[in-house]
Formats: sequence, C-alpha cells, structure tokens
Amino acid sequence: MQISWNITKSLLFFLLIGILLTLAVLFPRSPEIGVSGKAMTLEYGYEFSWKAYGHNISTFLEDITDRGTLGFTRYNNPAEEEIILHMARSLKVIFTAIMFTMIFGVLKGIYDFYDRWGGWNIFGKGLTWIVQSIPDFFLLICLQWLIIFYLPAIRIFGHDHWYSFLLPAFLVSLYPMMYVARITSASLSNEKGKPYIQVARSKGLTSKKVLWKHMLRNSFYPILSNLPAMMLYLLSNLLIVEYLLDYRGAAYRMFQAFDVNKALSGSMNFINESGLIIGFGLSFMTIVFISQLISLFMLKLVEPK
Repeated sequence: MQISWNITKSLLFFLLIGILLTLAVLFPRSPEIGVSGKAMTLEYGYEFSWKAYGHNISTFLEDITDRGTLGFTRYNNPAEEEIILHMARSLKVIFTAIMFTMIFGVLKGIYDFYDRWGGWNIFGKGLTWIVQSIPDFFLLICLQWLIIFYLPAIRIFGHDHWYSFLLPAFLVSLYPMMYVARITSASLSNEKGKPYIQVARSKGLTSKKVLWKHMLRNSFYPILSNLPAMMLYLLSNLLIVEYLLDYRGAAYRMFQAFDVNKALSGSMNFINESGLIIGFGLSFMTIVFISQLISLFMLKLVEPK
C-alpha cells in the first residue's frame, strides 16, 4: 500500500512538472525590434502578449491532435524522429554511466572503508575528496586535455565509432561515482561493530564473507535510496560532456534547439523548435521517474528485516 502511494505521488509530481515545462517552453520568446534616429540604430524590446502565448499553445495542441506530431525541426523533420535518434545515443551514455557509477562507486566505497591512511592516501578517501571538490567542467576539460595529448590514438570526438559512448559515460559518471563511494563507505562504517557482525564472526565467517554477505547488503538501502539523485547528477553533466566531446546526443541537440544567441539577438533566422525541446525535456523526466520507480522496488527488496 505504501509503495503504491509513493508511486502515485511521484507520478502526480512529474505530471505537474511536465505541464509546467510545456508552458514554460511555449512562453513567447520573440523580442520586438525597432529602429531609431537618423543612424537607424536597432533597438530591442520585449512585451508579453497573452495572444501570442495562446497562439503558441493552440498551435502546439493542433500539431499533436491534428497532425500527430510535436512539431517540425529546422531540418523539416518531425520532432519525434530526431528525439528517437538523439535519445538513442544519449541512452547508451546514460545506461553505461549508471553501471559505472554503481559498480565502481561501491567498490571505491569498500576501498575507502578499509583505507587506513584516511585523507592522506591519494587513491583512497583523498581521491574521493579531490574529485568531489573540483568543479565538474574543469575536471572534464583536464581529462579531455590529457587524452588528446597523451592518448592520441583514441578518437574522443563525435559519435561515429562503436566505443564513442564509453568516454562520455565515464566522464558523466565521475562525480556520481564518488558520491556513491562516500555513501557506501559511511554505510559500512555504521554497520561495523553491530551485534550481528560479532555473531557472524563467532560462527567462523571470514571478514570478506561478513562484508559481502551481511554488511554490504544492509548498506544497499541508503545507496538505492539515492538512485534518483544519482540520475539527476548524471543528466546535469550530460550537456557539458556531449558539447565538449561533440557527441551529438539528446542534451546537445536540445541545447541547439534553444538557439539562445539568435533568440536573444532577435535574429530573423531564429527557428522555433519548441516541440523538440518539450519532447527532450519529457524524455529526461521519464528517465528520472523510471529511476525513482526502480529505487522504490529495489528498496522494498533490500529493506532491513
């Protein structure tokens, strides 16, 4: 009953966010352009119009109901075609990144738990602290620079090679990986010294068996409860990684669809791709919602008895 109520609350919340996202994207963004003086100086202004806002909403709804599409892109393609194409590329990065995060994050947390040198060990808690302290974009640029100059055989730009998604997945997962490592290390520290640990060792179980069979299982609860937060970390890093590596995924294409420079300058070449932006936004929201559902069901399985 409790899990059904949690799912219902999450669904209603995401529906509300989806509606607000749609209304925000359809908000009129076209500035008013005029000229003044003998020099014909361009002047930009903006005045909100309910009529223009209503026109955007009605056009979007007509595209869905009458034409069966979210709209058309600058390449005269239905928005759904580009959403499927670019989301398929990004999903490879996202799924691989979450695997890197969970597997290597837990292993790093176990290593940190046994780290006797504390913050002085650069490969232990010190590395976890450093990665979480450095700004994400700076760390990504440094790693990109190292690969370009010291591993030139690896083609890190684009999405054409079969392995092109691996490096973006690793870069996207770095911060969430250290986040999981800290949670794992702290959870194992909380389990250490509890009565059931002493009972297990009195039965002759080795330290490794106690760790993998008992301590780690109880530590999965706080890890899985933070799964939606990890997914948000992944998605928040996706744009900068795709942009720096020229990986033409969903985040890259969504940023292109905003066309910020032309929208702010009032360029006549500005192309409105609101339907594409809404589609990508709802797709990312669906990924977060699915991660929350997985978290709820997995928590039910690993809940301490």
